[in-house]
Amino acid sequence: MQITASQLQSQHKALIDALKRGESVEITYHGEILGIVHPKTTSLQLPSSNRDADVFFGMHSDQTTSAQSIEDEIRQLRKGRRQRLDDI
Repeated sequence: MQITASQLQSQHKALIDALKRGESVEITYHGEILGIVHPKTTSLQLPSSNRDADVFFGMHSDQTTSAQSIEDEIRQLRKGRRQRLDDI
């Protein structure tokens, strides 16, 4: 489908309907194509940079730990180095 820039305001429903049908829409201005609007694709592939993050965040996936032990581990990490005030 092709639509002019001036028609966008009055015919925006036609643009939305075309996208729902899976069509790409070319937007023109004075006969030149300004841009192309493509419908959303449902892609389940992750970019390669996110795959590295998935490996990092799944680093404890092989261990069977309960939620309580995870909370204890985080509490231990957040605890300061000094145990008493007179250590300062």
